[in-house]
Amino acid sequence: MNTIKKRSNIILILTIAFFAGLLYHTVNIFINAEDWVINLRNLHLTAAGNLDYAGTIYDRNGEVLAYSSGGERFYNDDESIRKACLHVVGDDSTVNLYNSIQNIYRSELIGYHFLFSFGMPKNLRKGNDITLTIDAELQKAAYEALGDRKGAVFFYNYKTGEVVCMVSTPAYDPENIPENMKNNEEYDGVYINRVCSGLYSPGSTFKLVTAAAGLENIKDVEEVVYHCKGEDKIGGEDITCEFAMGDVDITGAIVYSCNCYFGHLASELGRFAMTRQAEKMGFNKNITFDGFESAKSIYDVFDINENEFAWSGVGQANVLETPLNVAMISAAIANGGTPVMPYIVSGIGGKDYEPRQTFGDNMMSPQTADKIAGMMDSAVYLNYGKGRFSDTLDVCAKTGTAEVADAEPHAWITGFCKNEECPLAFSVVIENGGSGYGEAIPVAAAVLNTAERLAISN
Repeated sequence: MNTIKKRSNIILILTIAFFAGLLYHTVNIFINAEDWVINLRNLHLTAAGNLDYAGTIYDRNGEVLAYSSGGERFYNDDESIRKACLHVVGDDSTVNLYNSIQNIYRSELIGYHFLFSFGMPKNLRKGNDITLTIDAELQKAAYEALGDRKGAVFFYNYKTGEVVCMVSTPAYDPENIPENMKNNEEYDGVYINRVCSGLYSPGSTFKLVTAAAGLENIKDVEEVVYHCKGEDKIGGEDITCEFAMGDVDITGAIVYSCNCYFGHLASELGRFAMTRQAEKMGFNKNITFDGFESAKSIYDVFDINENEFAWSGVGQANVLETPLNVAMISAAIANGGTPVMPYIVSGIGGKDYEPRQTFGDNMMSPQTADKIAGMMDSAVYLNYGKGRFSDTLDVCAKTGTAEVADAEPHAWITGFCKNEECPLAFSVVIENGGSGYGEAIPVAAAVLNTAERLAISN
């Protein structure tokens, strides 16, 4: 009798466990089915969920960027806007531009239904419209400013996080896709969103990180004066500057971009302090916003020699950074040390979309941010020339000319507008473009001038 009772209890427990598991998995399927079905790895399913009857994608002003009509997908009437928005909006494919709205939000656009999946007749399926924070005209201005050069432009509101411009080149027309892209050097890396996935030597833009590390870790670092002779030996090998700069403090070293100063500063700080500061400012971690995934900016200095470590403080050696990360550092400087995460989707299906991303701790103290902002202001005023930017925007910036082996340097600029009517932080990189001063500044200025004309603000 006892044996029968024990067996009955075991069967009862197993039965309860079975139905509990069944209930758990049923609820899980109901809640997560859409995410699983729309996952881009399930190409046989996502291909069935095409965009022929998908919702419309708008920019911040209601400009149509992509829409469906009569069982076909169309894009903006302006070819330059279509190309400028390619890496944000995407094309009809499920594989070409995975980091794009039409892939990340495919289920919302095509109107996935739990009961019918993609089996509901397309003409009865109701997809959602999506509104983005980008400005189509600003996208076009950035695309045209880059011209036929490869690179990236990223502008966003450092107070709210709204992305107003995210352009990557080269690009192509999603309505007239070239047939020879695979064998044409002009389109090398065309499927990469360089803002998020491009990893470049940051050059002198990284001096903002080294300056922050110095201000946060060395007492009275601002009072230290270094005499630059144009070259110096660290770790038995040369650190060189463009010219002998004479006596410079930390502000002068930012303004005139003294490699020797920042090589010495990095050496004094040491690898742990530099790594700690770099990681506070976004290195060695993924940054994701609204489904857009980024590559990790890399600061890894424990297996390099002393000279290479000194060069890392200048943004050379093995340091790599995304344009997204570069812009976020400028945004944090503008915002008192607090990094505001970007977001690019403002509405889905007529409902406001609340950004949910957070970066974490502050990148630096408010005092450090204020001091570096002053240095970037001085760099524009004393070196680059205030006249290269609109007076009313009050631009603070840092350029970079990042050396690349056997090729022209990458041209960089990053910065922000102090004018709170146009609180934009930005980064621009032109691959093998040469000088940041000569090549990147005009691109940033063209986008800023357009932003001012369009009155893009809070």
